[in-house]
Amino acid sequence: MQHINHWPDITKLDLPNTVSQALYQQLSEPFDTESSAREFWNETSTTLIILDPSDFIQTIKRETAWKQIEFTLTYPEYITPLKLNYQLMLAITNDSGSGIYLVIPPELSHLISDYKNSL
Repeated sequence: MQHINHWPDITKLDLPNTVSQALYQQLSEPFDTESSAREFWNETSTTLIILDPSDFIQTIKRETAWKQIEFTLTYPEYITPLKLNYQLMLAITNDSGSGIYLVIPPELSHLISDYKNSL
């Protein structure tokens, strides 16, 4: 799992290249420039969490980021597909627009349906 609290360097993400590019497009879409995106992320403490296909749910639940993951699974603003069957979820956490982006690999996609069914 990667837990990133700043504008991500897309070349350093532990994702396939096509998924990284699709993620970058989604993250930068609301902004005119990358510098305005960086500024927003720095001002609002926006977070990116990337789950790894080999992550075990029981292990993730012991991580400090689990509350953020659970919040995003429970209160998604939207869910959008990325390349290679990865999913991107966003939960808005406050009025300033701060949020949690959660990238879920296909191997863990059951998390989305598990949480939808539990509501």
